[in-house]
Amino acid sequence: MDSSGSAAINTHISAEQILRDVYKKGQKAKGSTNIDILDLEELREYQRRKRTEYEGYLKRNRLDMGQWIRYAQFEIEQHDMRRARSIFERALLVDSSFIPLWVRYIDAELKSKCVNHARNLLNRAISTLPRVDKLWYKYLIVEESLNNIDIVRSLYAKWCSLEPGINAWNSFVDFEIRQRSWNSVREIYSKYVMVHPQIQTWLNWVKFENRHGNYESTRSVYSLALDTIANLQNLQIWSDAEVAKLVNSFAHWEATQQEYERSTALYRISIEKWPSNLLLKNGLLDFEKQFGNINSIEETISYKRKMDYETTLTRNVYDYDTWWLYLDLILESFPDQIMQSFEKAIVDSRPKVLSKTLHWKRYIYLWMRYICYVELELEDSLLEDELFQRLINTIIPHEHFTFSKVWIMYAKFLIRHDDITKARKILGKAIGSCPRAKIFKGYIELEVKLKEFDRVRKIYEKFIEFRPSDLQIWSQYAELEENLGDWDRVRGIYTIALDENFQFLTREDKIELLQKYITFETESQEFEKARKLYRYYLELNEYSIQSWIEFAMYQSSTPTEQQLSDLAKLQSENVNENIEFEITDENKVEARNVFEEAVKFFKDKNDKKGRLSILEALKDYEESYGSEVDQEIVKKRFPKTVKKSKVQNGIEEEFVDYVFPDDIDDDKRKPSKFLELAKKWKQEQVL
Repeated sequence: MDSSGSAAINTHISAEQILRDVYKKGQKAKGSTNIDILDLEELREYQRRKRTEYEGYLKRNRLDMGQWIRYAQFEIEQHDMRRARSIFERALLVDSSFIPLWVRYIDAELKSKCVNHARNLLNRAISTLPRVDKLWYKYLIVEESLNNIDIVRSLYAKWCSLEPGINAWNSFVDFEIRQRSWNSVREIYSKYVMVHPQIQTWLNWVKFENRHGNYESTRSVYSLALDTIANLQNLQIWSDAEVAKLVNSFAHWEATQQEYERSTALYRISIEKWPSNLLLKNGLLDFEKQFGNINSIEETISYKRKMDYETTLTRNVYDYDTWWLYLDLILESFPDQIMQSFEKAIVDSRPKVLSKTLHWKRYIYLWMRYICYVELELEDSLLEDELFQRLINTIIPHEHFTFSKVWIMYAKFLIRHDDITKARKILGKAIGSCPRAKIFKGYIELEVKLKEFDRVRKIYEKFIEFRPSDLQIWSQYAELEENLGDWDRVRGIYTIALDENFQFLTREDKIELLQKYITFETESQEFEKARKLYRYYLELNEYSIQSWIEFAMYQSSTPTEQQLSDLAKLQSENVNENIEFEITDENKVEARNVFEEAVKFFKDKNDKKGRLSILEALKDYEESYGSEVDQEIVKKRFPKTVKKSKVQNGIEEEFVDYVFPDDIDDDKRKPSKFLELAKKWKQEQVL
């Protein structure tokens, strides 16, 4: 077979793929609506219907663990803990490694005050997933809250026997410290440093001994750490920096005990042990400098660094990395100068070029650090408000560019101080003077949290006016209205966006939006409206092969108006039964009609490859839903390949043509020219 034949085969689409595409379109969940229940009978009906929906969905997709959790949560809300447990257990049989499922199950038992159930469940969880720290912590918190100290201790011992990460060991240590069991802490650390022999682990042990031990126990821990590192140095577990960190810590601790000779000897022995470690040599040099007066030397070093930074910033006021380090130093060593330094930074380093360059962005981050310091450290809300006003009114050139993050930060600051009205004014001013997508989204998020949906609609309308070519805005607006249950508004939004006279959206965007519209109508059981939309979908897709196939499969998989009415009637007569739609001959006829229409379309266009692709899709469909007779009929309609030649640019080329049996039958049914003339002559003789 030549390249043309192989191209036709490559366009083959399986029935499984077609059904999967149709199924994926129905995965989007509908927005929930509030239901008023007036009596027990309505409650039972509501419960039965919801359970039927959940069970039906889980039959189709049993691996959707979120749906299992929502199903169990529904039963909990109905105060039916027995059913909820059953659902959780069924879900665990499907996937016992899904951690959120365990957590929700455990929380449900705890909220129901079924502590023993929760304890048994926690025991199962840590046995099933022993490497999941969250489940261990959950178990430990429950037992400790019940003051079962012995059980907590045994759980920690069992956990640490599995050699978990450092967080587990640290939690065990913190627990024993809370119990003031110092010897137990020492036993834990003796095992901890063997499993995780990092330098920080040893230093944490030293810190503990400093607080709760004596100088002998502290020295013994330091000595044990250095001996361990020296004996295992061939394994190259620790870097030079880590070794130097431990030695420096040991030496400085000895200095605090006024054992200066021990400190010096420790440095010299360490240097002999690790002669290539330059950090140890620098540490010894620094120690010797600090021997006389440690505090005065540190202050001198900090002051020297401060002068160096100021000299660098004098040469280049736009060196924002240095500004950041300079503020760090001032905050650490000269805290009384921090406000003056912040003012100096934001005044001196303001860029002069009015374009949104990297300099401007880093300059605004200096302002943000200033504002965060005022709020978190000074807790001065008045000064913070002044800084925000100064920033948005006199610093940022909004006529050239703006910074959405600043407006949103200011609005959130006002909300934290319960001034929602002013926050709205700030965001409204931002939209009016310098609209940006992030500002619109932040404003919408605020109003949604406040449940002011009329305001949200107005903001969305302004947002669309600002950026009508953004598909996401239209989609999010439609989703909002769908969640609010306003179907007319949803249809109105889709209709406006898909209007043929509306040229802001591209054809690809309209196709994507139309797919969402079709999904919405399908979920709303407005199948006739969805079928009409599919006609427009065909047009936008330029009557592609895939779009014809999707339309045909949609016709097959959705009920007609009469079928929908019959299903509703049948459901009302059999309240306690779950009645689902089944594909009937009527649906198959509708699907075949679409396939035939597609065949005729490509035939009229003389697109033989497209016509062949439709026939292949029809063949797959008949193999899934048709009888053997139907399958045989479709097979007889497949074309034969005929090699032909044509002359192009003086060169004779061979190509493969397709001869369809339908075309031959049509030619046979046509009367010949001779018979037409004979018939005409006979009619003239009669006259």
